[in-house]
Amino acid sequence: MADEEVAEEEEVAPIIDDTEILIGTTTEKPLAPPKYEVRPGLGEKFQSQNVREIILEAMQSQLTGRQYRADQAAHWSKVIANAVRQKVCELDMKRYKIMAQSTIIEMKGAGVKCAQRCIWDPETDTYVDDIFKNESLFCYTIVYGVYMY
Repeated sequence: MADEEVAEEEEVAPIIDDTEILIGTTTEKPLAPPKYEVRPGLGEKFQSQNVREIILEAMQSQLTGRQYRADQAAHWSKVIANAVRQKVCELDMKRYKIMAQSTIIEMKGAGVKCAQRCIWDPETDTYVDDIFKNESLFCYTIVYGVYMY
């Protein structure tokens, strides 16, 4: 009997459903589903012509009137690549990863062969390249624009 009395005295607290409280008092709108931009908008595509002009301007300003010097070629190449990348980034092409590469070699009649590979989406990713040459040097600069999904 003592056990029955103890059992009768305990009161069970009512279970409150949290979802009812939240729904009844919440005034905020539900969040919209996230947007995943898989393609650039109409006015947000890579601006190839503007990038080509930037490449030419940077190479001409750095190399016009210069003769090839092995000790300075690496520095010139870095200056060109950094200037091109900075000016292309100022074009504010949203969601594009910009990479610039510049190569300077001496004009001695020897050939150069090179290849590049990467994962590429031909609908959104692109590149622009141009060359500058004079009687003693050859400069090849390339800018990649890779759309970040």
